[in-house]
Amino acid sequence: MASATTPHRRALALMCAGLLATLSIATACGSSDPAESSDGPVTLTMTAWGGDVDKKVYEERLAMAHKKYPNIKVNLQMSPGGEEYSQKVSTAIAGGKGPDILELAEHVPAFASKNQILPLDEHLESSKLDLTTTFGETTAKIFSYEGQQYAVPDRSGAMVLYYNKKMFDDAGVDYPTADWTWDDLLAASQKLTIREGGEVKQWGFATISWWPYWMSFMYQNGGQVLDASGKPVINSPENVEAMQWYNDLAWKHKVSPTPRDFANYGEGVGPDQLFAQGKLAMEITGFWNIAAANSVEGLDWDISPLWQGKQPATSAFFNGLAISGTSEHPDEAWKVIEFMASEEGQRPIIDNAEDAPANVQVQQSDAFLSPKWATREVNMGAFAESSDAVFVPPLTPQWNEMLKVCTDNIDLMMNNKVTPQEALDTIQERLDQVMSQGD
Repeated sequence: MASATTPHRRALALMCAGLLATLSIATACGSSDPAESSDGPVTLTMTAWGGDVDKKVYEERLAMAHKKYPNIKVNLQMSPGGEEYSQKVSTAIAGGKGPDILELAEHVPAFASKNQILPLDEHLESSKLDLTTTFGETTAKIFSYEGQQYAVPDRSGAMVLYYNKKMFDDAGVDYPTADWTWDDLLAASQKLTIREGGEVKQWGFATISWWPYWMSFMYQNGGQVLDASGKPVINSPENVEAMQWYNDLAWKHKVSPTPRDFANYGEGVGPDQLFAQGKLAMEITGFWNIAAANSVEGLDWDISPLWQGKQPATSAFFNGLAISGTSEHPDEAWKVIEFMASEEGQRPIIDNAEDAPANVQVQQSDAFLSPKWATREVNMGAFAESSDAVFVPPLTPQWNEMLKVCTDNIDLMMNNKVTPQEALDTIQERLDQVMSQGD
């Protein structure tokens, strides 16, 4: 989905750390024992991806849910993430041996279109859980499909701007804010890019081909990938203009490394690594980079919400919890999910520095704004401040196919082998075919 130099790969690597054995979900995640009555003890299964920290946090939260509902016990099954996870869970559900509760991200429409997860609207109608109040105007919409809600947000941290404060101070540039425009970003990047003897010692900004980067610029410019009916509109004038501006940062203004520049730094080096090495003044990335930035002695940094284009638009790194279509105890599964969305149920996410919780009240709490694990003062409010600017990505059952077409051609554009217009025209033509196959 993303090149080896993107933070996406870094995020997945962090989430999958410590998981050396691949889990066989089809055998380990069978649905609840049919002999157990919903009036008595019920044992559920839940599948999720991640590493040691994710496992610890989920187990802690599930233990809290068990304390609230003593008759409900949830056995957690962890698995490596990525495409392997969604394929295994989908296969397990299709075979009648799926989990009761499952963690999902971009693949909610794919599971919903095959009736592999249950719509939650009836549960929500009888629940005190208000999606807008709890998660903001946009986040819950990420997990809807054809007018129904299929998952409840669990973690949803907006992508934010990490910046090196010392570099800004040395260059006499004001720190970034949400009021920045593209012009402000470019002007700052030009002042923060330093060359010595023809060699770049310090880059102002970084552009890469991971979709949350370039797609944010499209949406900030009033563009879309798919229209309201699900038809591709990616070669619109707004998107072409956005991608021309984005690509010019590396090739015209030379304030961002090109793909070749990244390759010259070594395999696996992307914006996160350059920022940690003190070679990059600004980068877009997520919550996961806080631990890495904190670990670099002497690195003086902070975070800010992203700038505005013609309209605010920020991507988010998100996941949600859904109920499998094979669950024999959906009511009990719902009780667990509802609890995990509460302020109490989300608190361990903060305490263990796992991620940004989806619950906006928790994001705005003192526990998140001034976390006990923080080693420096950081503008953690940037996550909540960005929540209303988060856009709903063009999620579709054909997400994987759509993203491959986009990434392949955006890569060509970013290597300066085709123009933005040519890249988007090709994507448009191929997406027309991909999306029509799903009709």
